[in-house]
Parts: sequence; structure tokens; C-alpha cells
Amino acid sequence: MTMTQTEARPSRAGPMSIFQKWWKWLDLDSRTMLLMLKGALAPTITIAIYQSTAISRITSTIGYLSALISVLSQGLMPRAKFMKIMFYDLLSTCVSASLCCLAIFCAVKAREHNTPRPDGFSSDACAVAAIWLIFMIWGANSLRALKPMELQDPMVAFSIFASVTITRAGMFTSLTEGLEFVSRLLKGFMIGFAIATGVSLLILPITSRGDVFHDIKGYLASVEDVLAAQVSFTEGKTVFGLFTGSGLLRRTRTAMEQDAQGETDLQSKRNKLQICMTKLNGLHSKLHADLFYSKDEIAWGKLSADDLSAIATLLRSLLLPLSGMSMLPEILEMIVKNEGPREADDNPEGGLKNLEIQNVLETNHARLVHATKLVQQGLSHFLLALELITPKHLDKRTRGAQARDTEARGEELDPTQPDFGSRFEAELHSYSSGRKQLPEALASLEAYSEKPGEARFADPDVRQEFFVILHLSHLQDDLLNSTLQLVQFADAKVAGGTMKRGRLIFPKQKSISEWFSLGKKEEERHDSRQSSHVDPGTFHRVPQSTGFPDPEHLPPENIWEKGSTVLRSISHAIKSDQSLFGFRVAAASFSVGILAYLHQTQDFFIRQRCIWAMIVIVIGMNPTSGQTMFGFVARIVATAISLVLSLIVWYIVDGKTAGVIIFLYLANVLEYYFYIKVPQYFGASVISIVTLNVIIGYELQVRKLGLPAAESNGQPYYPIYLFGPYKLAAVAAGCAISFFWVIFPYPITAKSQLRKLLGRSLFVLAKFYSCMHTTIELWLSSSLGDAKNPSSPGHQLQKSRHKIFKEEMMLLTGLRMHSHFSTFEPPIGGKFPKQIYDNIIAEIQRILTSMSLMAHTAQSLEALSIKHSSEKREDQWMAQMAEIALKSTDFNSHQITSLLCHISASIANAQPLPPYLSTGESFPLARQMQKIDEGLLSIKHIEDPAFSAFVSLEVLRSVVSFSLQGLLDNVRKLVGELSFDFTPRDMQREEEAELLGGSGQDEV
Repeated sequence: MTMTQTEARPSRAGPMSIFQKWWKWLDLDSRTMLLMLKGALAPTITIAIYQSTAISRITSTIGYLSALISVLSQGLMPRAKFMKIMFYDLLSTCVSASLCCLAIFCAVKAREHNTPRPDGFSSDACAVAAIWLIFMIWGANSLRALKPMELQDPMVAFSIFASVTITRAGMFTSLTEGLEFVSRLLKGFMIGFAIATGVSLLILPITSRGDVFHDIKGYLASVEDVLAAQVSFTEGKTVFGLFTGSGLLRRTRTAMEQDAQGETDLQSKRNKLQICMTKLNGLHSKLHADLFYSKDEIAWGKLSADDLSAIATLLRSLLLPLSGMSMLPEILEMIVKNEGPREADDNPEGGLKNLEIQNVLETNHARLVHATKLVQQGLSHFLLALELITPKHLDKRTRGAQARDTEARGEELDPTQPDFGSRFEAELHSYSSGRKQLPEALASLEAYSEKPGEARFADPDVRQEFFVILHLSHLQDDLLNSTLQLVQFADAKVAGGTMKRGRLIFPKQKSISEWFSLGKKEEERHDSRQSSHVDPGTFHRVPQSTGFPDPEHLPPENIWEKGSTVLRSISHAIKSDQSLFGFRVAAASFSVGILAYLHQTQDFFIRQRCIWAMIVIVIGMNPTSGQTMFGFVARIVATAISLVLSLIVWYIVDGKTAGVIIFLYLANVLEYYFYIKVPQYFGASVISIVTLNVIIGYELQVRKLGLPAAESNGQPYYPIYLFGPYKLAAVAAGCAISFFWVIFPYPITAKSQLRKLLGRSLFVLAKFYSCMHTTIELWLSSSLGDAKNPSSPGHQLQKSRHKIFKEEMMLLTGLRMHSHFSTFEPPIGGKFPKQIYDNIIAEIQRILTSMSLMAHTAQSLEALSIKHSSEKREDQWMAQMAEIALKSTDFNSHQITSLLCHISASIANAQPLPPYLSTGESFPLARQMQKIDEGLLSIKHIEDPAFSAFVSLEVLRSVVSFSLQGLLDNVRKLVGELSFDFTPRDMQREEEAELLGGSGQDEV
């Protein structure tokens, strides 16, 4: 019996183990599963409700369109965002219905003024209807491109309603007949909207506040992942392998093999660190997008919208030092490339003094492990205090070898302690006092003299390793201080009674007014799902007022000149990129719709349901050929999968209505997995879900209405094994036509959009650098002020930096998207230099992060000095450093701003770079201070916050210079560089060209 039971255990555990593996491989969790179950409800309910005679009589043969509308309504969006989009959905559908009534009236009147053919065909009515169709599709999609966040789905609904109605407008013989059709179609749309709204609001309601809380938990978990990856990167001898891998040591063959293995391990750890940091950046963007809509909700909770905004600001303070710490691989690479092999003695361990550097980095590793542990404890307390997790969840977070061992922990901090805040702050002071031990570790470096208390640079050059250690230590202190602010915020909410009870939370009046606005909000641009159709960074708007002179017009003086500016605005709107995109969609749609207006093909258009090709064009047409090519393949594959699923759903229960509806729901659940988990395939997922429900909905509709009623609209009945392939053919035709009109009359490629967007991104980066430079300049002159004071320069600069930073992050997202889609475009005329563009994007991201950290460092130190302004401290070192920096020619040259503007103009206009551009040297101010007074860089200043801030700024400034050099080199590969140098050989070639009758133009 015992043996039998033992042998039976694996058989019982086997299926569960396989299930767990699939669950993990699919990246499923309970929340995702619930969203899949919820998403499948709306189309299934819409199709099921049409089995009622009362409902089927309302819309008759166009009822299955309600299932399409219920899917396009996107009921899985958070409540505030869903209600805003639904408001515009209803408004746009009603406007479309009104315009369609006007179009039908015009078509009927045109029919009355000529004699129709015996079969009822009227060319005048069809011509009028065709004009209305082109106008409405063009206008709707121009608005869709202008405001993609709010009007993406509403304009799709507008275009579908117009396409279905106006393609039949030429066939209506009376106004009553046309208005009756519009009424039935409008009711069908409203049923779809109503069911989607009911499911969204009543079944598993999703709020933006709930998404924010979910984002916060995921954000903090990702912070811990980044810290773990950083600890893994610095442990052992992986960093030592980076230095030895540069070829600066004399090694044996065995040592070289060990180094190669170490470099491989190092690269994998470096990649893991980058992946974790990329994930954290994505969560940060999603948090701000969800936070924007959370301000518009009426909710029951404890934390207000202002509290959530304050948490997001505190989390950003965590992100910046983490971003700087994750740049350690790039900083070490900069040291290896910039220092190069130095003069070494006969000692084979000369060069960069790798063993000593490794000793210092191991010391930093120990401090990093300690800091990581403190951060984890602080974040756990924050989540507990704000009731985002329970003590039971805390046990799962801290589970480990000694996590629950009380004796092993001893006096270790416990996030559940009531006095955790004060104990955590004391622990931070103890950690900061450990900086005193750094000079002992640095004393072994031969770069410093061995006089006790007078350790300073012994050589005239600046040793960069010393600066890197202090920079990392400064970032760790900054990270812990940010964690302390989170702890204090949570404790303040508990002490103030905020967490004692829930309350009704209302949006502010400003939020309500903005809810009805179509203004461009930076927070909305980070929503990857909405921008999957039309990327907001694709289109470039002509600014209304730039503050600069117009090179073609003087300022208007008289009434005529001022009034005629309206004509210029109209012309700018018509020739804009948005209008061009709308015209392309209209042309693509009319390529199919024209069949409804020709005598020879009108019957074919109706019988073969060509309207579905128009619907696919409207839903899926994208502004660039790369996106369209990508969508062309993805949508056809997704439709083929839906065709197979529809046949399975229908035949597995032998077409029985109840069974079909049940299995339709299960198939919808399966397809909503891709809708939720793979947002980059969002367009294909929507087409797939729509196709599945339309096929099943049509077959059930025919069964309910009966064959004569189902064919009363002129469309013959097709069984599911024929109707499904017809749908697949319609999708393929629609995608093919979309692709044609993207490349005709000239292609709008992802490659060209990538270049233009890159030029704009570099210009915005120049603006951010200028703002950051001003912040540091005011900090050095003690004129920055308190950032909490709205009238202070520090507050204004901080506001400007945040605005420019969000714009730059949006542009970087667009750059990465276009770079991805460029791989789907054929290499006509030569391959696209995608790797160079990707390198430039990475350099821009690194420069942006470094600049953000520089401004954050100056702002934080200014806040610290204001806090301790009552204390008398000696600031002689700070005063000397500020004086040297403000008088420095390099600091006041604004060379980097000018350089970025030059690079931006060259990329945007596809022109070669000007000659003699330079990026500056590394550690310029430190080298100048070293020459003036060696004592200024003495290790005895290591405990001075200003000294640590200066060191951190110098390291970050050097990273910017290093990245700018890489940026400049890559841009030279793209656009080249002007050269005005002439050699005797050039002059001889010019004379020969003149003798041969050449143009004699200068060679560049």
C-alpha cells in the first residue's frame, strides 16, 4: 500500500506541474485572468442578446455590427478613461448619423433631378454620395491623427458608420427609406456601446486609482529587481574582468581564458541590469499615464488624488539615483577608454592598478548590499502603512534563509515595528557615517600621498576611479534619502488619520473642465495601447506662435493682413501631415467604396460584402509603411486563427445555439490574452476578436431571422465554412489596399519618420541641457531658492525640466517604435542603418538620464542647505568651488547646447555636419581645480555633502561628454561632415575639371 501511494504521487503532481509551467510561461496571474474573462463578456453578451425577438426586431440584418462596436469600445480601459472615450464615441456617432442623414437627403434630391435607369440605378445620386463619403472619411481621420489619444476610437466609429450608410445612400429611393436605415444602424451602435458600458462599469470595475495602486506595487518590486541586478553586477570579480579585458595587463593563456569567461558572465549581468532598468522606466511611464486619469474619478478610498501625485513624485526621486547607479557599466567603459594604458613600471601589475580598483569596488559592493537591504525594508514599511500589502504578503516578499528567523535577525529592522520610521532614520545616519571608512580603502591607491589627514592627488592628472566611488556612494545616499521620504510620507498619513477610514473622493474643478478638453496632455502620450494605431510622435505640427520672426512674412499691420491670417491657417491645415494621412485613408477606403457607385459593380459590392474591406482599412490603416507591412502580416495571421476558432466553436456543438454561445465566450477569453499581454499586437488582436464575433454573430442572426429576412438586404446567405473565408479575403484585401496607399504616390516610411523624429528629439535634448545648466549655475551662485516656493527660480526650472523630460521620453518611445517597424520595410536602394540609429537613441537616453541626475543633485543639495540654513557651517570649500566654476570658460561656453542644436539641424534636414565640432574633455572642472589648489580635492572633504555633489556632477558631466562623442561619431556616419580643406591634389583636380568643361563646384 505504501509503495502504491508513493508511486502514485508523481502522477498526481505531474499535471499540476505542467499547468504551473504553462502558467508561468504565459506570464499569467489572477488579475490578467480576470481581465480576460471580463473582456470576453461584452461581445458574447451582444451576440447572445440578439437571440431575443424583441432585440432582433430593432436592428434586423445589421445587428451583428453591435458585436463589432462592443469590441471597439474597449471596455477594459479604466473607468475614467473609458467614460471619456465613450463620451466622444457617442458624440462622434451621433454627428456621423446626422451628416449621413444630410448625405442621404442630397443623394435623394439628386435622384429626383434625373431619370434613373430601369433597374433603379442613379448616377447622380451615387456621385453625390461618393463626394460625401470622401469628405467624411478624410475629415474624420485627419482629426484622428490630430488628437490620437481621445479621438482614435471615436473617429473609427464615425468612419464605420459613414462607410456602411453612405455606400448605400445612392440606392435609397426615398428619404424615409434612408432615415429608417440610419435609425436601425444607430440603434445597433448604441446597443454595442450600452453593453460595453455595462460590462465596464458593473462587472469587475477597473479604476485608474486601482491601476495606480497596482503600478506602485509593481514599481517597487521592479526597484528591488534593479538593485538585485546591480548587486549581482558588482559582486565577485566581474568588474575586475572588465579592466583586465581591455588588454592593459600581461596575462597568461589561462588567465586570458578566465577573463573571456568573466567577460561573458559580465555581459549577461549587464544585459540583465539593462532589462530591469528598462522595465522600471516603462512602469514609471505607465504610472503617470494612469495617474492622469485617476484625478478625474469619483471614488471611495483613503488617499486623495494629491496624495497619489505626491507618491509619484517620491517614486521619481527613487528612479533618478537608480538610473545613475545602473550606468556603472558605461562609466567603467568610459574610464577604460579615456584613461588608456598609462606609463607602467616593470611591475606586471601596473597600468590601471586593477587589484586596487577591485578592492575599492568590493568595498562599494558591501555598502551597496547594505543599502539594498535598507531600501527593501523601507519600501515594505511604505506598502504596509498605506495598506497596499498585508503582513501575509510581506512574509512572501521577505521570505529567505533568515527572513523569518527571529534569532538570526537580532536587532534588525522590522517593517511592522511601530517606531520603524525613527529606527530607519537612525540606521541611515549609521550608514552615512560609514563614509569615513572610504579614505582607508582609498589610501592604498598610489594616486594619493600617504600623509595622514592630507591624502590628495599625487599626480597632476585626475584619477577617475576615486570620483566613481564617491559618485556611487552619493547616489546610494540619495536613494536611501528618497526611501526615507517615502517612509515619512506613509507615517504622516497614518498619524494624520488618513488611513483610519475611507471617504468619498471627488475630482477637482480643474480636472472636470479638462475632462471635456481635447488639449494635448503629455501624460496621455505614454499609453502604448492607444498609440498603437497612430503614434503621436509621427506627425509634426506647425507651431502657431514660436516667438521668432517669419522669414516669409513681416508682422501684419492693417486689418486685411490680420484678417487674412485665417487663410494661412486653412492652407497650413490642408497641407499638414494630419490632413495627408486623412486623405490617404479616404483614398484607400474609396478604392473599395467606388464599387458601390458604379452600375456594373454596385450589385457585386452588396452581395460580396465589400464593406468589410472598407472597415478593415478604417480600423487598421497606419501612417507609415513599416507599420502597415507589419500589420498586414499580423492581421492576416490573426484573422486566419479566428477563422479556425469560429469553425471549432460552431462545429464542436454541431451548431446548437446555446453551446455555440458558451464556446464563443471561451474563444473570446483566449483571444483577449493577446489583447492584454501583447500590446504591440493590439491592432491585430482587435481585428481577430472582431472577425470571430462577426462570423458567429452573422450565422446566429440568420438562424434567428430566417433565411428570407436575412437576405432581404440583398446579401445572399453563406454557410460558416464559406462566410469565414470571405471574411479572411476581405481582411487581406483591406490590408493590401492600405499598404498601397501608404506607399503611393510616395511612401511615408518608418525610416524617414525616424530621421525627422530624431532631429526633433535632439533639439528637445538641447533645451533640457540648457535648463539643467541654468539650474546648476543658479545653485553655484546661491540663487536657486526653495523648489517648494512657486515664485522661486528653482520651482520654475523644475517645472520646465519635468515638462521637457516628459516630451523627450515620449519622443524616445516614438523613436524606438519607428526603429522597430523599419525592419519590416524592404531595403530598396540599400540597407537601412538601423544599428547606428539604435546607438544614437541609446546615447540620447544616457545623456538625458545624466542631465536629469545633475539637476536633481543640485536641487537636492539646495534643499539641504535651506533646511540647515540656521546652522553655522564652514562653506569655504563650496565657495571656492563655486567661484572657480562660475569663472571657468568651459562652464560658461554653452558648447554642448550649440553642439546639440547643430546635430539636430543636420539630422532633421539631412545635411552634413559643420566641421570642427568638439565635445570637450572629461572632468574639466576637477582638472582646473587640481591645478589651482590640490587641497581642494583632498579626501578630508569626503563627508561634506557639497564635495560629494561636486564629484557626482563631474562624473555625470564626463558621462555626457563621453556619450556626446559617441553621438557625434554616429551622426557623422549618417550625414557626413563638411570639409573646406584644399590640398594641391584637390586644386589640380579642380583645374582639370575646368579644362574639361566641368562645373567647377567645390567638393565637400
